[in-house]
Parts: sequence; structure tokens; C-alpha cells
Amino acid sequence: MSDRTDDRIDDDRIVFILGSGRSGTTLLYKLLAAHPGVGYLSNYQSRLPALPAAALLHRVPRQALGLKRRAWFGGQGNAYFEGRRGWSQFWVPAPAECESVFERAGVPHTPEPGFVLGEPGLSRLRQTFSTVLRAGGGQALVCKRTANNRRVAVLRQAFPRCRFIHLVRDGRSVADSLVRVGWWADHELFWAGKTPRELKAEGASELHIAARNWVEGMHQIERGLQSVEAEGKHTLRYEQLLADPVGELRRMLRFMGVAQHDDARFETFIASLAIKPAEASWRRKWSPADRESVTALQRDTLERWGYA
Repeated sequence: MSDRTDDRIDDDRIVFILGSGRSGTTLLYKLLAAHPGVGYLSNYQSRLPALPAAALLHRVPRQALGLKRRAWFGGQGNAYFEGRRGWSQFWVPAPAECESVFERAGVPHTPEPGFVLGEPGLSRLRQTFSTVLRAGGGQALVCKRTANNRRVAVLRQAFPRCRFIHLVRDGRSVADSLVRVGWWADHELFWAGKTPRELKAEGASELHIAARNWVEGMHQIERGLQSVEAEGKHTLRYEQLLADPVGELRRMLRFMGVAQHDDARFETFIASLAIKPAEASWRRKWSPADRESVTALQRDTLERWGYA
């Protein structure tokens, strides 16, 4: 089947999660995808981007919330599965970022201003998302990929009526979290063209690098969402999600157009996870000098989002 004949889709059923790395977007992605009325891109699309019909396997765990809990959360409410998934869980489709899907369509990690994706790439994206939604089932399809923070214009080219959920977290908590994850040191920063390890070798403070990364990422999201109509975007604070996961998810599912957004069985499942407010560890760990310097670096953005 050609890309062009299979790319019909009601694009207001496509929802993209935006948010800086370590803002809780992975957790939110899993929570939304766990709802039986929500489709998602999985590890199958990540490994087999040219075979989106593999999403038929998504129908197996669609109503099996207990299976999703074990395979996606390890029995807890953690965003990241602790340890390696066993063979009994590995086959279960799990929400994935699926950069390979965007690479196959020719979407750059960071598009230049004014970048326009050609028709073959647009058709390929539409065909993939349309097939995954039809094959896997669901009233809406949610996708989370951190690079999409910089690709809002391209996503709107492909899906003019798509919707966006922007998850926001205090930039100081984001910076504190970034410097503690294993992939951070060798992650190439889109705004610097270098890794934190390289910038540190030049004399930069790792904490300040992480703090600026949040600022630069937030600016990209803000610019991208400026042209999106109010009804096409929903903003949520990470702290609100932790404080009232059931209520916030109900509001987001309603925004996504999922009819049974107040599904009692799903809400019981969410309530059973280990999701609760947590103290911001930077408040007790950082020295007064670190607090002052990071807050100064992020001040404008913190104030704009009510965190200063």
C-alpha cells in the first residue's frame, strides 16, 4: 500500500506531548497511553518504523491494565522501568519515543527556521500515524519525543489540527535531575552543538549547563506554540500532575477528545500507582551560591511560568 493512499486521518486525534527532558513527560506519556481509549507509538514502531501495522499487537494489552502496570511500570508508578524487562514483559508493546519514525520521514532533530518538510516525508508521517491509530485502536493517538519540542511547525505541517500538551516543571528541579542521569554527559545539546562533557572541559559548570538547557528548551516550546490556537494546546505543571493525577488526567483526556475520560477502572489503576508530590531535592542539596546562580540564570523563564 502506498504512503499516499493510506495517509487519511482526522488529525485532531493526534496529540503531542512537549516538555523539557526530565520534566516528567515519560511518566505522563505512559499514564495517558494506559487508557484503553488512547493509542500510542511503541517499541515495535521504534524498531520497525516501516511496518506501522505492527501496532495490531497494541490490541493485546489494550484493556489489560494489570499487564501494562507490570510491563510499563514494574508494578510501581515509576516513569522508567527499574532494571531490564524480563522476556515475559519484553513482548508487551510499551510507549516509546520512536525517533526512527521521524528519521524515516526526513524530519531533522532541530529544523532550521523556515524548514519545510517535503510531500514524501509528510505523507510518510501521516501514513504511519494513521496506520498505528487504526491498527492499535483508540479514539486518539499520543506521541512523546523530546526533539518534538523543536519541531512544532513541522508537526503542524503534517497534522494541521493536531493538539499539544505542554508539561512544565520548575527549571531548578529539571537541572538537578539532569546532572544525575547517565546519558546526560554525552548528550549533544541542540543549542550548543556540544555535549556537557565537552562544555565542562572548557570550564563551564555542569549545573549551569543543565540550567541553561531548560531555558533554551522552554524558549523553543514557547516559540513553537505561539502559532497554535488556544483550543489546540493544554498546559500542565508537573507538580499538579503529582498532586492530583486522576483529576489532571481526566482533564487531559477530555482535551484529547477521549469520550470515556472518567473511566472508573482506569482511575482506580492510576490511583494504585506510586504517584505523589515530592520535595524538590535541590532545595536541601544545593549550596546558597548554587541556588542563587541557577535562579539568576533561569530567572526570566522561572518568573514567566510562576516559579520564581
